[in-house]
Amino acid sequence: MRELWVILSILTVLAIRSLVEGKKLTECEVVKELDRAKISKSLFSNWVCLIKSESGMDTALITGPKAASSYSFGILQISSSKWCTRGRKGGICNERCEDFLNDDIKDDIACGKKIFDQEGFKAWDGWIKNCKNKPLPNVPSPPCKRRRRMVPPIEEIDAALV
Repeated sequence: MRELWVILSILTVLAIRSLVEGKKLTECEVVKELDRAKISKSLFSNWVCLIKSESGMDTALITGPKAASSYSFGILQISSSKWCTRGRKGGICNERCEDFLNDDIKDDIACGKKIFDQEGFKAWDGWIKNCKNKPLPNVPSPPCKRRRRMVPPIEEIDAALV
């Protein structure tokens, strides 16, 4: 019976994953979303490190089963054991876990803020192992402004052609 449960769990995860449109985000995309969510800029490096450590910036990542048959979802690896519920809204964040698997991470960050407010970054094993008391990513502020490409003066272009 247990083997059947494991097989059904794996098939469910694979089915959910195939229906979800996720992607690997860039650091700039993550920073922009953190900025929009009004995360303190002083914490951007910790959030980016956390996201890299937990999901490799993959919005559609599902891991598990873990303790009590829980799974973790999305870019922040939000656990179904406490924060969300599989198949329906629930948990402390009152969200469907599967809703954390798309490339819109606004809801992930909103739930992540609740997790952080209650438990801090220590709620995530990836942050403890890879970020706590370690060098953090150098995150640009203001977030990822496009640099204007300067056109060289005509004299430099002429000189390059000679």
